[in-house]
Amino acid sequence: MVADIDAAVEVVWRYLTAGRGAWWPEMRFEAAVGSPLVETWVEGDRQMSATGSVTRCDAPHVLGFSWSEQSWDHPLEVVIELEAHGQGTFVTLTESGFSRARTPYSLPVEHDEGWRYHLARLKLTSEGEVVDVDVQ
Repeated sequence: MVADIDAAVEVVWRYLTAGRGAWWPEMRFEAAVGSPLVETWVEGDRQMSATGSVTRCDAPHVLGFSWSEQSWDHPLEVVIELEAHGQGTFVTLTESGFSRARTPYSLPVEHDEGWRYHLARLKLTSEGEVVDVDVQ
């Protein structure tokens, strides 16, 4: 999945990591290999979470992490790469490991939709727009 953001790599990196609360307040981690990672959300009346750790941090170009929900057999791997193009940044995101984790059949599509949502919010924030942050 690729997003084209009209902002410098350093700006996108800052919002991807330290400024993440402006566009994804439910996700918490430090931009350092080994840092714990936690995302929380509400489904119906239940508090849900995914946990993991940062596996790559090559500032300002590559952020990687593994994460898992309690029902998965193995964690999923996410790699987010930032590449400068002109005055902007291409953000390439890959998530892998669904079959090994034995996740529900619908999860890759659900995550694809979720990543599109979050990357759109990263784009708006990096380009100077204020996004509506609905903390759950």
